[in-house]
Amino acid sequence: SHRRPQSTMTIDDAAEYPERDDLITPLYEPSCKGDSARPEETGTTRSSSNNVDNDKEPILGTASLMGKSTSDTAAQRAAYAAMFAVFVDAINMMCIAPNLPILVTPGLHEDSFPSTEPFDIATAQYAHDAVEALGMVISNFVFGYIADRIGSRKAILLLMIGSCCTSVGIYLVRSNYWSFIAMTFANGLFGSAAAIANGYMFIIYKNDREKADEFGGYVMATLMVGLTVGGLFTLFFPSNLFRPLLLSSALCLLAFVVCFIFVFVPSESPVEIDSEPEEDDIPLDKRAISNVIIGASFDHLGTLGIYRMSTLYFILLTNSF
Repeated sequence: SHRRPQSTMTIDDAAEYPERDDLITPLYEPSCKGDSARPEETGTTRSSSNNVDNDKEPILGTASLMGKSTSDTAAQRAAYAAMFAVFVDAINMMCIAPNLPILVTPGLHEDSFPSTEPFDIATAQYAHDAVEALGMVISNFVFGYIADRIGSRKAILLLMIGSCCTSVGIYLVRSNYWSFIAMTFANGLFGSAAAIANGYMFIIYKNDREKADEFGGYVMATLMVGLTVGGLFTLFFPSNLFRPLLLSSALCLLAFVVCFIFVFVPSESPVEIDSEPEEDDIPLDKRAISNVIIGASFDHLGTLGIYRMSTLYFILLTNSF
């Protein structure tokens, strides 16, 4: 059989014969096992540039792994910082709530409001809850828009500094019921840290849905723990029912500093973002979402009603602490 001799034509020579590019053969070819062919098999000598490139491959691989580890660490620190903001925000919203039945009962405590006219005791409590909840609803819409426009980091920082200022404001107007109600509404306007942080988790872990769901659950757990701790704050200040606000404002300032340091801009997230949509993505069902929102609203309404009636009944029954 006739065997065509191996061509010694180089890439530069082939420029003059583009129709004979089939005669060009590489100086050496990798074997099927991934090892480079020995120079003596090809009759040529491997260039020093090939050696340099091959020597760099494991170094680049190590750097890539180190970069991924650093990115994961930064993302976790940012997630924990956002969760701390949620924890502090929950404390701020709940730190004087257990004292409210006492505060709206004139003469029951030295910190009780002199008057809640034209409301009676029960209505004065529900008015507080109503304006606070209204402020939180507005906050979710406004700061959700802010997070989309200027970033979740700036939104969280605004929430923390706003909560710090409004907590101090509530403390300063503690002698007048209607001023207290107005500042409570203002405090509610900065009460959407949980919603913003939950969305933030799905930004920094956009390429890892399981991790995003995990930290989303952590956000809600942190919210519940913060509400519990905030209620316990009242036990440490029995003589001054408004003093927990000063402690919560200090925590808000601390959360601002922590988030300023560790929460990074989502558009510059160190975690690689996968822009390809997943095949198993399920389109949103607007009717189902509406049912969830309506059901949660009625559930929250019933929960608040039972809570306020039970605490008010206890206060009226014992007329003491």
